Amino acid sequence: MCIRDRYQRRVHGDIHLKHGLFEGRTWSQLCDSIVSELPPKVYVSFDIDGLSPEYCPNTGTPVPGGISFDQVNYLIRSVVKSGREIVGFDLNEVAPGPDEGDEWDGNVGARLLYKPVSYTHLRAHETGRNLVCRLLLEKK
Repeated sequence: MCIRDRYQRRVHGDIHLKHGLFEGRTWSQLCDSIVSELPPKVYVSFDIDGLSPEYCPNTGTPVPGGISFDQVNYLIRSVVKSGREIVGFDLNEVAPGPDEGDEWDGNVGARLLYKPVSYTHLRAHETGRNLVCRLLLEKK
């Protein structure tokens, strides 16, 4: 289910997640399994081309049958609900559409970024921790 590299980073690929679903595990069970392997402090790196292509059709390498937007949000929320602290996150490979004003991929990317920010902020508020979030967006 999980691949570890030489730095002990955990990678949960789409194929492993799909196999779990095909074998009868629920998304909740898969998320619980992923979260149980995480340390107390977590850095989340997400490659947007892991989403099903209808969410980000302009990414460089769309994955047929990728995971859904809602599945990603459920997983992020599961990490936060577990009491783990998201210390940072990044989103990779968001690409603009070919037409002027085609903001679909950017919109999906922005929504994927604000979820961890809001979940982390809510968790900090619930636990009484002081949290300062600053999100810088650069328009090119």
